[in-house]
Amino acid sequence: MSSIKYPFTTQSNGIVQTTDSSAKIYLDKVTTLLSTNVGQRPMLPTYGVDWSLALFENDGDVELALPRAINAAISTWIPSISVESINVEPDYLNGTENVTINLKLPDNTLTSLTINSSVINYDGTIK
Repeated sequence: MSSIKYPFTTQSNGIVQTTDSSAKIYLDKVTTLLSTNVGQRPMLPTYGVDWSLALFENDGDVELALPRAINAAISTWIPSISVESINVEPDYLNGTENVTINLKLPDNTLTSLTINSSVINYDGTIK
C-alpha cells in the first residue's frame, strides 16, 4: 500500500512524495484527524477534534476532556486503529499539555504519537 506523504511535499522534479510504510500511513491519518478542527471540513462536519473545547476546560478537567475527544475522533473516523492509551501531562513551565497517544495498528504493531498543545493553532490545525 502506498500513500501520499504527510505533510504534502514534492521532489525536486515535481513528483509528489509517497510512503509505503503502513505505520507512517496510519500515523499520517491520525495526524490529519488531530489537525482538523470539528466543522472545518466541508461535507464532513463532525470530522476532527475540538481542541479548543477540550483545552479550555477547567483545570484538572483537561486531562479527562482531551483523551475523550481524541479517542472519540479516532474510533469514529479511523476504526481500524485501536487506542491503547492517551496520556496528558501538563507542562506547567510553558502552560501547555503534552499528549501521548499509544496506538495499535491493524497489523498489531504498537506505535505512539506525541503532540504538545503549543503546536495547536487556534483553529485546531497543527503548526
